[in-house]
Amino acid sequence: MDASRLLDVADDIDLIEYCYAQGWTDGLPVVPPTPEKVAAAVAASGRAADDLVCTYAERQRDVTVEHVAINAVMAGCRPEYLPVVLAIVEAMATDAFGLHAANATTGGSAVGFVVNGPIRRSLGMNYRGNVLGPGNRANSTIGRAVRLTQINAFGSVPGAGNESIDPGGRPILDRAAVGQPAKYAGYHIVENEEDYPTLRPLHVERGHAPEQSVVTVFATVGHLQLSIHHESTAAEIVETICHHLVGTGRFGRTGFCVLVIPPENADIFVRDGWTKADIRAAIYAGTSRSVAWVKSHGHSLTGGLMDRRGAPVQPGDDDQIVAIAATPEDILVTVAGGPAGAFVQVLLPYGGMAERVVRVPSPSPEEVV
Repeated sequence: MDASRLLDVADDIDLIEYCYAQGWTDGLPVVPPTPEKVAAAVAASGRAADDLVCTYAERQRDVTVEHVAINAVMAGCRPEYLPVVLAIVEAMATDAFGLHAANATTGGSAVGFVVNGPIRRSLGMNYRGNVLGPGNRANSTIGRAVRLTQINAFGSVPGAGNESIDPGGRPILDRAAVGQPAKYAGYHIVENEEDYPTLRPLHVERGHAPEQSVVTVFATVGHLQLSIHHESTAAEIVETICHHLVGTGRFGRTGFCVLVIPPENADIFVRDGWTKADIRAAIYAGTSRSVAWVKSHGHSLTGGLMDRRGAPVQPGDDDQIVAIAATPEDILVTVAGGPAGAFVQVLLPYGGMAERVVRVPSPSPEEVV
């Protein structure tokens, strides 16, 4: 396993411009990864620098804690953010996520992740207003660290069709035709676990203990913003969500979708006594259609992004049911956002989904005292 190179740069060199010249950036300035900053990040992870995080088989690359730490430093992460970045990268390397598709596809696949558990608050992550937008250091830089790791450790250098775009002369292996802005910092969803106890946090719904910190990571084609301001009951909210989801044509026997429910809508669900299980079941039922219906309404059979739509109806198609996700459990419901604005966000898949428990290092004896 190769260790990272230590470069001796003259004192009069502008380190930010030097990073640009090496092709290490995402197009925005990065924090120069000095040995001291990288060592501090590694130490905060509680792991050894050469600890293997994952192996990217398709490109024969081993990625270590130090490799990820370098990119986290460049992204602007504080050292204590590194355990979350490592957990996201580990989840991405699983078969369930589909790392190579996310790194190399011609489509605009971006990484999304949900953060749950105590680490949200210890890192000061934002789960209220503008949760998916800029402004919070932890939210933004953790997502950016993942993208820089994709570029520098996984080799997913962007710029297909302009092979001279990388100053470092590396091959262009991120083949996205157009891409999307979320490829800078991902979809960083931090769940509000405190205000709606009856809407159990995502990680608890998926079998983890409340005191565990967990990341749920997924590859996404992007999101829809649904204005749901005039619906006054939980049932009406779900009916409107289903109406828009059906319109996407993303039906299938596999897959998932992610919902971000803001407080205005969450208040109604709680008032009407709905749980997340109720929401999932209602959305699954409300988006379920026969294969015959899907074909006759001009959609593709599987909901795939490149599938032919409007195939002829075959015998037995009336008896085969597809929906927006493989099962109700594959509809991930999260609660986040500011107090005003009934804008539900829906994220649709471009790849798979996986989760990892964040390996939070044990405090030192001095910290316990």
